[in-house]
Amino acid sequence: MARFLFYDDKLINLMMQDEKPCGGAAVQTYGWIRGLMEEGQEVYVMTDVNGKGVLKEECRNIKLVPMYERNRGVRWLRWLYYRLPYNYKKMKAIKPDYLYVSIPGWTSFLIGIICHLLKIKFIQRISNDNQLDKRFRKDHSVVHQFLLFCGFRLSDHILCQNNFQLLNIKKKFPGKSAIKLFNPLYVNHETPVEGDHSGHYIAWLGIYRRQKNLKLLYQIASLLKKEQFLIAGKEGAHCDEETSFYLEKLKQLPNVKFSGFLHRTEVIPFLANARFLLNTSYYEGFSNTFLEALSVGTPVLSNINVNPDGIISKNNLGIIYNDVFDLCRQHAAITPELHQLMSENAREYVAHNHGYRLLSRRLLRYLSEADVTKARRRKRRLAQLTDQTTQE
Repeated sequence: MARFLFYDDKLINLMMQDEKPCGGAAVQTYGWIRGLMEEGQEVYVMTDVNGKGVLKEECRNIKLVPMYERNRGVRWLRWLYYRLPYNYKKMKAIKPDYLYVSIPGWTSFLIGIICHLLKIKFIQRISNDNQLDKRFRKDHSVVHQFLLFCGFRLSDHILCQNNFQLLNIKKKFPGKSAIKLFNPLYVNHETPVEGDHSGHYIAWLGIYRRQKNLKLLYQIASLLKKEQFLIAGKEGAHCDEETSFYLEKLKQLPNVKFSGFLHRTEVIPFLANARFLLNTSYYEGFSNTFLEALSVGTPVLSNINVNPDGIISKNNLGIIYNDVFDLCRQHAAITPELHQLMSENAREYVAHNHGYRLLSRRLLRYLSEADVTKARRRKRRLAQLTDQTTQE
Protein backbone atom coordinates (compact mmCIF):
# COMPACT_ATOMS: atom_id res chain seq x y z
CA MET A 1 0.00 0.00 0.00
CA ALA A 2 1.28 3.44 -0.96
CA ARG A 3 0.50 6.77 0.67
CA PHE A 4 -0.61 9.62 -1.61
CA LEU A 5 -0.87 13.32 -0.75
CA PHE A 6 -2.98 15.38 -3.19
CA TYR A 7 -2.10 19.08 -3.21
CA ASP A 8 -4.98 21.19 -4.58
CA ASP A 9 -6.44 24.31 -2.97
CA LYS A 10 -9.66 24.17 -5.08
CA LEU A 11 -10.51 20.55 -4.40
CA ILE A 12 -12.40 21.46 -1.24
CA ASN A 13 -14.97 23.32 -3.37
CA LEU A 14 -16.49 20.10 -4.71
CA MET A 15 -16.09 18.18 -1.44
CA MET A 16 -18.42 20.47 0.50
CA GLN A 17 -22.21 20.15 0.67
CA ASP A 18 -22.41 23.78 -0.40
CA GLU A 19 -20.38 23.39 -3.59
CA LYS A 20 -18.51 26.16 -5.35
CA PRO A 21 -16.85 26.32 -8.80
CA CYS A 22 -13.61 24.36 -8.91
CA GLY A 23 -12.61 23.63 -12.52
CA GLY A 24 -11.99 20.42 -14.41
CA ALA A 25 -8.61 19.67 -12.82
CA ALA A 26 -10.21 19.27 -9.40
CA VAL A 27 -12.99 17.07 -10.83
CA GLN A 28 -10.38 14.86 -12.45
CA THR A 29 -8.27 14.74 -9.28
CA TYR A 30 -11.27 13.61 -7.27
CA GLY A 31 -11.63 10.69 -9.68
CA TRP A 32 -8.04 9.63 -8.91
CA ILE A 33 -8.71 9.98 -5.19
CA ARG A 34 -11.80 7.77 -5.26
CA GLY A 35 -10.09 5.21 -7.46
CA LEU A 36 -6.92 4.97 -5.35
CA MET A 37 -8.90 4.72 -2.12
CA GLU A 38 -11.04 1.91 -3.52
CA GLU A 39 -7.85 0.16 -4.62
CA GLY A 40 -6.69 0.12 -1.00
CA GLN A 41 -4.24 3.04 -1.06
CA GLU A 42 -3.90 5.61 1.72
CA VAL A 43 -4.95 9.06 0.59
CA TYR A 44 -4.50 12.53 2.11
CA VAL A 45 -5.73 15.80 0.61
CA MET A 46 -4.01 19.10 1.35
CA THR A 47 -6.49 21.84 0.53
CA ASP A 48 -8.00 25.10 1.78
CA VAL A 49 -10.30 23.88 4.55
CA ASN A 50 -10.51 27.10 6.55
CA GLY A 51 -14.15 27.97 7.27
CA LYS A 52 -15.48 26.01 4.29
CA GLY A 53 -18.51 24.38 5.91
CA VAL A 54 -19.71 20.77 6.01
CA LEU A 55 -18.24 17.93 3.96
CA LYS A 56 -20.38 15.70 1.77
CA GLU A 57 -21.08 12.28 3.26
CA GLU A 58 -18.94 10.51 0.67
CA CYS A 59 -15.94 12.75 1.47
CA ARG A 60 -15.88 12.28 5.21
CA ASN A 61 -13.51 9.31 5.04
CA ILE A 62 -10.88 11.36 3.18
CA LYS A 63 -8.04 12.57 5.39
CA LEU A 64 -7.83 16.35 5.03
CA VAL A 65 -4.71 18.41 5.72
CA PRO A 66 -5.24 22.17 6.17
CA MET A 67 -3.40 24.31 3.65
CA TYR A 68 -1.64 27.50 4.78
CA GLU A 69 -3.73 30.58 5.54
CA ARG A 70 -3.94 32.33 2.21
CA ASN A 71 -3.85 35.93 3.48
CA ARG A 72 -1.31 35.51 6.25
CA GLY A 73 2.01 37.34 5.95
CA VAL A 74 3.48 40.01 3.69
CA ARG A 75 2.77 39.58 -0.02
CA TRP A 76 5.70 38.26 -2.10
CA LEU A 77 7.66 37.43 1.04
CA ARG A 78 5.22 35.06 2.74
CA TRP A 79 6.22 32.12 0.54
CA LEU A 80 9.74 32.24 1.94
CA TYR A 81 9.13 32.74 5.66
CA TYR A 82 5.65 31.23 6.09
CA ARG A 83 4.23 29.04 3.30
CA LEU A 84 7.35 27.03 2.45
CA PRO A 85 8.12 26.15 6.08
CA TYR A 86 4.43 25.36 6.64
CA ASN A 87 4.29 22.98 3.66
CA TYR A 88 7.58 21.36 4.64
CA LYS A 89 6.35 20.68 8.16
CA LYS A 90 3.02 19.21 6.99
CA MET A 91 4.59 17.01 4.32
CA LYS A 92 7.24 15.77 6.69
CA ALA A 93 4.58 14.81 9.24
CA ILE A 94 2.51 12.89 6.67
CA LYS A 95 5.51 11.23 4.98
CA PRO A 96 3.71 10.37 1.72
CA ASP A 97 5.26 8.13 -0.89
CA TYR A 98 3.86 10.37 -3.62
CA LEU A 99 2.72 13.98 -3.80
CA TYR A 100 0.30 14.82 -6.63
CA VAL A 101 -0.20 18.33 -8.06
CA SER A 102 -3.22 18.74 -10.34
CA ILE A 103 -2.37 22.11 -11.92
CA PRO A 104 1.34 22.77 -12.57
CA GLY A 105 2.41 26.36 -12.03
CA TRP A 106 5.28 28.45 -10.73
CA THR A 107 4.71 27.05 -7.23
CA SER A 108 5.48 23.55 -8.58
CA PHE A 109 9.16 24.50 -8.42
CA LEU A 110 8.88 25.21 -4.67
CA ILE A 111 6.85 22.05 -4.03
CA GLY A 112 9.41 20.07 -6.02
CA ILE A 113 12.24 21.34 -3.80
CA ILE A 114 10.40 20.20 -0.66
CA CYS A 115 9.72 16.79 -2.21
CA HIS A 116 13.40 16.45 -3.10
CA LEU A 117 14.49 17.30 0.44
CA LEU A 118 11.99 14.88 1.99
CA LYS A 119 12.56 12.13 -0.62
CA ILE A 120 8.90 12.23 -1.70
CA LYS A 121 8.16 11.23 -5.30
CA PHE A 122 6.66 14.24 -7.06
CA ILE A 123 3.83 13.65 -9.57
CA GLN A 124 2.41 16.42 -11.78
CA ARG A 125 -0.63 16.07 -14.01
CA ILE A 126 -0.66 18.31 -17.11
CA SER A 127 -3.99 20.07 -16.79
CA ASN A 128 -4.02 22.01 -20.06
CA ASP A 129 -2.30 21.88 -23.45
CA ASN A 130 -1.27 25.53 -23.27
CA GLN A 131 1.14 24.79 -20.39
CA LEU A 132 3.56 23.31 -22.91
CA ASP A 133 3.78 25.94 -25.65
CA LYS A 134 3.75 29.66 -26.40
CA ARG A 135 0.03 30.02 -25.59
CA PHE A 136 0.95 29.98 -21.91
CA ARG A 137 2.66 33.36 -22.35
CA LYS A 138 -0.63 35.07 -23.24
CA ASP A 139 -1.72 35.01 -19.61
CA HIS A 140 1.54 34.47 -17.72
CA SER A 141 4.98 36.05 -17.40
CA VAL A 142 8.35 34.75 -18.60
CA VAL A 143 9.35 34.11 -14.99
CA HIS A 144 6.18 32.09 -14.37
CA GLN A 145 6.89 29.90 -17.40
CA PHE A 146 10.54 29.46 -16.37
CA LEU A 147 9.55 28.31 -12.86
CA LEU A 148 6.85 26.06 -14.34
CA PHE A 149 9.47 24.27 -16.44
CA CYS A 150 11.81 24.08 -13.44
CA GLY A 151 8.99 22.33 -11.61
CA PHE A 152 8.67 19.82 -14.46
CA ARG A 153 12.39 19.08 -14.19
CA LEU A 154 12.00 18.36 -10.48
CA SER A 155 9.09 15.98 -11.09
CA ASP A 156 9.61 12.25 -10.70
CA HIS A 157 6.59 11.45 -12.87
CA ILE A 158 4.50 13.53 -15.30
CA LEU A 159 0.99 12.36 -16.20
CA CYS A 160 -0.37 13.51 -19.58
CA GLN A 161 -3.95 13.61 -20.82
CA ASN A 162 -3.29 13.22 -24.54
CA ASN A 163 -0.60 12.55 -27.15
CA PHE A 164 0.11 16.24 -27.74
CA GLN A 165 1.10 16.64 -24.10
CA LEU A 166 3.12 13.42 -23.97
CA LEU A 167 5.10 14.22 -27.13
CA ASN A 168 5.91 17.72 -25.91
CA ILE A 169 7.03 16.46 -22.49
CA LYS A 170 9.27 13.85 -24.15
CA LYS A 171 10.73 16.55 -26.40
CA LYS A 172 11.26 19.24 -23.75
CA PHE A 173 12.29 16.91 -20.92
CA PRO A 174 13.97 13.85 -22.47
CA GLY A 175 14.45 10.99 -20.06
CA LYS A 176 11.67 12.20 -17.76
CA SER A 177 9.24 9.54 -16.53
CA ALA A 178 5.99 10.37 -18.34
CA ILE A 179 2.87 8.51 -19.42
CA LYS A 180 -0.46 9.24 -21.09
CA LEU A 181 -3.43 8.26 -18.95
CA PHE A 182 -7.00 9.19 -19.83
CA ASN A 183 -9.08 11.12 -17.31
CA PRO A 184 -10.90 8.93 -14.79
CA LEU A 185 -14.68 9.43 -14.64
CA TYR A 186 -16.25 9.15 -11.20
CA VAL A 187 -19.96 9.84 -10.87
CA ASN A 188 -21.78 9.33 -7.60
CA HIS A 189 -25.53 8.91 -7.98
CA GLU A 190 -27.65 6.24 -6.38
CA THR A 191 -29.97 5.88 -9.38
CA PRO A 192 -28.19 5.55 -12.76
CA VAL A 193 -29.10 8.34 -15.16
CA GLU A 194 -29.93 7.29 -18.71
CA GLY A 195 -29.68 9.90 -21.44
CA ASP A 196 -33.10 10.37 -23.03
CA HIS A 197 -32.30 13.79 -24.56
CA SER A 198 -35.87 14.84 -23.87
CA GLY A 199 -34.90 18.45 -23.25
CA HIS A 200 -34.19 19.11 -26.95
CA TYR A 201 -31.58 21.72 -26.11
CA ILE A 202 -27.87 22.17 -26.78
CA ALA A 203 -25.98 22.30 -23.49
CA TRP A 204 -22.92 24.41 -22.71
CA LEU A 205 -21.14 23.96 -19.40
CA GLY A 206 -18.12 25.70 -17.90
CA ILE A 207 -16.64 28.56 -15.94
CA TYR A 208 -16.98 31.86 -17.80
CA ARG A 209 -13.43 32.88 -18.72
CA ARG A 210 -11.35 33.69 -21.81
CA GLN A 211 -10.31 30.10 -22.49
CA LYS A 212 -13.95 29.06 -22.96
CA ASN A 213 -14.46 31.49 -25.87
CA LEU A 214 -17.93 32.91 -25.23
CA LYS A 215 -17.59 34.94 -28.42
CA LEU A 216 -17.82 31.73 -30.47
CA LEU A 217 -20.72 30.54 -28.31
CA TYR A 218 -22.58 33.76 -29.09
CA GLN A 219 -21.90 33.43 -32.82
CA ILE A 220 -23.21 29.85 -32.88
CA ALA A 221 -26.33 30.65 -30.87
CA SER A 222 -27.01 33.64 -33.13
CA LEU A 223 -26.95 31.50 -36.28
CA LEU A 224 -28.74 28.42 -34.95
CA LYS A 225 -31.83 30.43 -34.08
CA LYS A 226 -34.18 27.45 -34.10
CA GLU A 227 -32.12 25.64 -31.45
CA GLN A 228 -32.53 26.23 -27.72
CA PHE A 229 -29.26 26.74 -25.84
CA LEU A 230 -29.02 26.08 -22.10
CA ILE A 231 -25.89 27.51 -20.50
CA ALA A 232 -24.68 26.35 -17.09
CA GLY A 233 -21.76 27.94 -15.29
CA LYS A 234 -20.44 30.82 -13.29
CA GLU A 235 -17.95 33.65 -13.75
CA GLY A 236 -14.36 32.81 -12.90
CA ALA A 237 -12.26 34.79 -10.45
CA HIS A 238 -10.67 36.78 -13.31
CA CYS A 239 -13.35 37.36 -15.92
CA ASP A 240 -11.87 39.30 -18.86
CA GLU A 241 -13.55 42.07 -20.86
CA GLU A 242 -14.36 39.94 -23.91
CA THR A 243 -16.00 37.25 -21.79
CA SER A 244 -18.08 39.79 -19.88
CA PHE A 245 -19.11 41.51 -23.12
CA TYR A 246 -20.36 38.34 -24.84
CA LEU A 247 -21.94 37.07 -21.66
CA GLU A 248 -24.22 40.10 -21.72
CA LYS A 249 -24.92 39.66 -25.45
CA LEU A 250 -25.85 36.00 -24.89
CA LYS A 251 -28.39 37.07 -22.28
CA GLN A 252 -30.16 39.12 -24.94
CA LEU A 253 -30.70 36.19 -27.33
CA PRO A 254 -34.24 34.72 -27.19
CA ASN A 255 -33.01 31.13 -27.73
CA VAL A 256 -30.50 31.22 -24.84
CA LYS A 257 -31.27 30.46 -21.21
CA PHE A 258 -28.96 30.33 -18.20
CA SER A 259 -29.13 27.58 -15.59
CA GLY A 260 -26.55 29.07 -13.23
CA PHE A 261 -23.92 27.08 -11.36
CA LEU A 262 -24.64 23.35 -11.12
CA HIS A 263 -23.69 21.09 -8.22
CA ARG A 264 -21.98 17.83 -9.17
CA THR A 265 -25.22 15.90 -8.66
CA GLU A 266 -26.97 18.22 -11.14
CA VAL A 267 -24.39 17.99 -13.94
CA ILE A 268 -25.25 14.50 -15.22
CA PRO A 269 -29.05 15.07 -15.44
CA PHE A 270 -28.39 18.41 -17.16
CA LEU A 271 -26.26 16.69 -19.80
CA ALA A 272 -28.45 13.57 -20.05
CA ASN A 273 -31.46 15.65 -21.13
CA ALA A 274 -29.53 17.58 -23.79
CA ARG A 275 -29.36 16.62 -27.45
CA PHE A 276 -25.72 17.77 -27.65
CA LEU A 277 -22.95 19.21 -25.50
CA LEU A 278 -21.34 22.20 -27.21
CA ASN A 279 -17.67 23.04 -26.65
CA THR A 280 -16.27 26.38 -27.85
CA SER A 281 -12.92 26.52 -26.00
CA TYR A 282 -9.73 27.85 -27.55
CA TYR A 283 -7.91 24.90 -25.97
CA GLU A 284 -8.35 22.16 -23.36
CA GLY A 285 -6.44 19.17 -22.07
CA PHE A 286 -9.17 16.56 -21.93
CA SER A 287 -12.47 18.13 -20.95
CA ASN A 288 -14.27 16.29 -18.13
CA THR A 289 -17.57 17.60 -19.46
CA PHE A 290 -16.96 15.48 -22.57
CA LEU A 291 -16.79 12.34 -20.44
CA GLU A 292 -19.82 13.29 -18.37
CA ALA A 293 -21.88 13.94 -21.51
CA LEU A 294 -20.68 10.86 -23.37
CA SER A 295 -21.33 8.61 -20.36
CA VAL A 296 -25.07 9.32 -20.70
CA GLY A 297 -25.06 9.14 -24.49
CA THR A 298 -24.98 12.86 -25.28
CA PRO A 299 -22.85 13.52 -28.38
CA VAL A 300 -20.33 16.39 -28.41
CA LEU A 301 -20.08 19.35 -30.78
CA SER A 302 -16.50 20.64 -30.54
CA ASN A 303 -14.27 22.94 -32.56
CA ILE A 304 -11.19 21.62 -34.30
CA ASN A 305 -8.90 22.85 -31.51
CA VAL A 306 -10.47 20.54 -28.92
CA ASN A 307 -10.53 16.94 -30.09
CA PRO A 308 -7.98 15.19 -27.81
CA ASP A 309 -6.21 12.40 -29.73
CA GLY A 310 -9.05 12.66 -32.25
CA ILE A 311 -11.38 10.61 -30.04
CA ILE A 312 -14.56 12.40 -31.14
CA SER A 313 -13.95 12.02 -34.87
CA LYS A 314 -12.31 8.56 -34.68
CA ASN A 315 -15.08 7.05 -32.57
CA ASN A 316 -18.00 8.97 -34.11
CA LEU A 317 -18.94 10.59 -30.79
CA GLY A 318 -20.22 13.85 -32.23
CA ILE A 319 -19.15 16.60 -34.64
CA ILE A 320 -15.83 18.40 -35.06
CA TYR A 321 -16.33 21.76 -36.79
CA ASN A 322 -13.88 24.22 -38.37
CA ASP A 323 -15.98 27.36 -37.89
CA VAL A 324 -19.53 28.52 -37.18
CA PHE A 325 -20.77 27.91 -40.73
CA ASP A 326 -19.24 24.43 -40.85
CA LEU A 327 -21.04 23.58 -37.62
CA CYS A 328 -24.36 24.80 -39.02
CA ARG A 329 -23.87 22.71 -42.17
CA GLN A 330 -22.98 19.52 -40.29
CA HIS A 331 -25.67 20.06 -37.66
CA ALA A 332 -28.36 20.33 -40.36
CA ALA A 333 -27.29 16.95 -41.79
CA ILE A 334 -27.74 14.99 -38.53
CA THR A 335 -30.61 12.50 -38.78
CA PRO A 336 -32.29 10.78 -35.80
CA GLU A 337 -30.54 7.55 -36.82
CA LEU A 338 -27.11 9.22 -36.86
CA HIS A 339 -27.76 10.84 -33.49
CA GLN A 340 -28.74 7.46 -32.04
CA LEU A 341 -25.55 5.87 -33.40
CA MET A 342 -23.35 8.61 -31.90
CA SER A 343 -25.19 8.23 -28.60
CA GLU A 344 -24.55 4.48 -28.47
CA ASN A 345 -20.90 4.97 -29.44
CA ALA A 346 -20.52 7.54 -26.66
CA ARG A 347 -21.67 5.26 -23.84
CA GLU A 348 -19.57 2.38 -25.11
CA TYR A 349 -16.44 4.54 -25.46
CA VAL A 350 -16.56 5.87 -21.90
CA ALA A 351 -17.32 2.47 -20.39
CA HIS A 352 -14.24 0.93 -22.03
CA ASN A 353 -11.73 3.78 -21.59
CA HIS A 354 -12.47 5.98 -18.57
CA GLY A 355 -13.42 3.85 -15.59
CA TYR A 356 -11.87 5.48 -12.51
CA ARG A 357 -10.87 2.21 -10.85
CA LEU A 358 -9.40 0.79 -14.05
CA LEU A 359 -7.30 3.91 -14.62
CA SER A 360 -6.21 4.01 -10.97
CA ARG A 361 -4.92 0.45 -11.30
CA ARG A 362 -3.01 1.48 -14.43
CA LEU A 363 -1.52 4.43 -12.56
CA LEU A 364 -0.40 2.22 -9.66
CA ARG A 365 1.14 -0.31 -12.04
CA TYR A 366 2.98 2.42 -13.92
CA LEU A 367 4.37 4.03 -10.76
CA SER A 368 5.52 0.68 -9.43
CA GLU A 369 7.27 -0.30 -12.66
CA ALA A 370 8.82 3.16 -13.12
CA ASP A 371 10.19 3.18 -9.57
CA VAL A 372 11.68 -0.31 -10.01
CA THR A 373 13.34 0.77 -13.27
CA LYS A 374 14.73 3.90 -11.62
CA ALA A 375 16.11 1.86 -8.71
CA ARG A 376 17.83 -0.55 -11.11
CA ARG A 377 19.44 2.32 -13.01
CA ARG A 378 20.67 3.82 -9.74
CA LYS A 379 22.10 0.44 -8.72
CA ARG A 380 23.90 0.07 -12.07
CA ARG A 381 25.38 3.56 -11.80
CA LEU A 382 26.57 2.83 -8.29
CA ALA A 383 28.14 -0.43 -9.46
CA GLN A 384 29.90 1.38 -12.30
CA LEU A 385 31.27 4.01 -9.92
CA THR A 386 32.46 1.30 -7.56
CA ASP A 387 34.25 -0.51 -10.42
CA GLN A 388 35.93 2.71 -11.51
CA THR A 389 37.10 3.42 -7.96
CA THR A 390 38.47 -0.12 -7.61
CA GLN A 391 40.38 0.11 -10.90
CA GLU A 392 41.92 3.40 -9.89
